[in-house]
Amino acid sequence: MAKTKKKSQGSWFARILSFFGSKRNTKEEDPGKRKKEPKTFALEWALAIENWKKKLRTKQVATGVVLETPKFRLTKTNDKLFRAEGENYSLILVTGNHLYKNKEDKWAGVLFVDEGELNKNLAKDLSGVDSLLTALSIPKTDLFLDADAPKEDWRVVLTWERFWKEQLVLQMKPNSMALVMLAIGEECRFFFESVATERQKRLVRDEFFYLNLGNANENNPYSKAKNLFGFATALLEFGNTISNIKERMEKEENHGS
Repeated sequence: MAKTKKKSQGSWFARILSFFGSKRNTKEEDPGKRKKEPKTFALEWALAIENWKKKLRTKQVATGVVLETPKFRLTKTNDKLFRAEGENYSLILVTGNHLYKNKEDKWAGVLFVDEGELNKNLAKDLSGVDSLLTALSIPKTDLFLDADAPKEDWRVVLTWERFWKEQLVLQMKPNSMALVMLAIGEECRFFFESVATERQKRLVRDEFFYLNLGNANENNPYSKAKNLFGFATALLEFGNTISNIKERMEKEENHGS
């Protein structure tokens, strides 16, 4: 009898503990407090594009007024040239090397140069823009996104054999690849999805996820994720990778011939 009573008491306590345990689990599984997980690639991409448009205001305007308030005005002349006007200043802002064709079909733009290098190369033939860029060691990768730039733009990769396309995606860090796609747009996204492995797509999707959370530098299991404002270095990495692969391709072609 004593054993039966003891057993029933144990069973009663177990039910009580189970009841309170289930309530605690319900609280822990509150959907609002549940850890967020990445959604599909397409959904994370769509959300990242919306965030890009909200935060990168200068990228949403080709030319003209970017922002105007009673005390400040920012206007855009071209992709790398801006004018900032405040209560006591009016300044030209240059965000990087930039070339474009003017109305006379001549190259115009802004280049950052070392004055010592400029003087050292004055004796060379600088009559052509390509020779000027080479002499002054201007990284042509800074210019690769311009449709009429001296160097072919990124779309040259669309003509490559699949092996070389795969090499490009393989050599790009996932965080940089995510930002490159946002900066260039849908065409680059289609290229990436047509070449990348499922694992590479998951890595880049997760980068979009962390960018969308707004804490890109925290808790990322794959890399030190950049935030949206780090797109310039990502584009430079993309351009350098394209140039390096192109050099390898040319060496192999010359070796084969």
